[in-house]
Amino acid sequence: MTEPAPPSRRRSRRAVPWGLVALLALLAALAGVVGRQTWAGLDHIDRMMAERSRTLYRMVATEVRNVARYGAARLERLDEVLGEVASGGDVEGVSLTRVGGGVALARGDFPDPLPPLEADGRSFVLDGEALLLAGPAAIVTQGCGGCTTCDSVESGCPAAGSQAIDGDYVVLLALDARPYLALRRGVWLQALAATVLLLALLGGLLAYRGQLRRAARMGEALAVADERSRALERLSRVAGGLAHEIKNPVGSLRGFAQLLAERAAPGSKEAEYAGLMVQELDGITRRIDRLRDYARPAPPELKVARPNEVIRRVAALLEPDLAARSLRLALELPPDPGPDARLDEERFRDLVVNLVMNAIEASPGGSTITVRLARRERDDRLVLEVLDRGPGIPAAERDRALRPFHSTKPGGLGLGLAVAQQAVEDHGGRLELCDAPEGGTLARAEWPRRADGGG
Repeated sequence: MTEPAPPSRRRSRRAVPWGLVALLALLAALAGVVGRQTWAGLDHIDRMMAERSRTLYRMVATEVRNVARYGAARLERLDEVLGEVASGGDVEGVSLTRVGGGVALARGDFPDPLPPLEADGRSFVLDGEALLLAGPAAIVTQGCGGCTTCDSVESGCPAAGSQAIDGDYVVLLALDARPYLALRRGVWLQALAATVLLLALLGGLLAYRGQLRRAARMGEALAVADERSRALERLSRVAGGLAHEIKNPVGSLRGFAQLLAERAAPGSKEAEYAGLMVQELDGITRRIDRLRDYARPAPPELKVARPNEVIRRVAALLEPDLAARSLRLALELPPDPGPDARLDEERFRDLVVNLVMNAIEASPGGSTITVRLARRERDDRLVLEVLDRGPGIPAAERDRALRPFHSTKPGGLGLGLAVAQQAVEDHGGRLELCDAPEGGTLARAEWPRRADGGG
């Protein structure tokens, strides 16, 4: 048996879908714009919060220094000023604390506990709905301007003892961050909406790409079907004439050859030559039958039958072919009588005969061919498998092997697997070729147990 020819080196070049590439590039650019705009929006809000908090801090620090610089009752006035700051605008709380202790004034509300803060007057911290910023403030008091006893508490001067509040302070502000958080949510919502839109567009592009692929596969399938249709049309015109013009003369020649074999002395050259003539004429008859069967346009006649019985009859019919090649046929069938099914028995027989004959021609001497039938319960389909131990069929050749007139065997007509495929399709099923688990080819046919003859 000659090994199948290597797959063709010619590769079909798929056209680059430049339109799809351009749309994907546009989507990527839009995604970049959305990301950039989102980042810019959030950065702008952060800068707004920083600028607002720093401005308020500078105002409060300046007010604290000015109030504490002159006049009496400085602590009471500082407390009033802090109260005025805490009660106005977007300030939730303000505190004034001297470094080293001694003075601590606070008005308004603060988060509890306070998060760590850098008292540099620039860095802010978001804590829930509060915007916190701390910074330094130095207080230097001055006397009344002409009193020499200003620093004496007993002097009675209203500014006496004012130096007691001099020092370095920390001003802490707690601002209402809800307006800024609302702006942040708006930016994120816009980014989310844009992302959803981009994902929807991407999904549409992927769906469109899938449709293009399905259309391409459908086009290929239609091209194959058109090729088969044209081949069938050609066959239908010649098969009838061949069957009539050749089969009858071949039958007569076979009869004469058999008569010569019977009259020749056993073991003689004449008997050997006559036997070879009979074998070759039988081969010609089988080829004519395959042509006629493949071109047969009649619809299948489905009747209730037992696949087990048909397979056993085929096995008995092919015993001489198996013995001639020293092959063994192993049947793995459901327990008799096996499942019933709606079959066109003649076409089912064609399916089994052609699959087994293909396995016989591919198998090395002394090997085993396995025929396996099973019923798949989940979808009520019958599965027929024929395994050989031959060289196998390359993946690139499997689709072509099912087409008419494609054969890798010397002198082969290339109709065996095509007839088998047609028989399966007549029962509403499909035939596929794949690698057998232990080497060789596995031909698997499956079809509805209650076939209606649909494709």
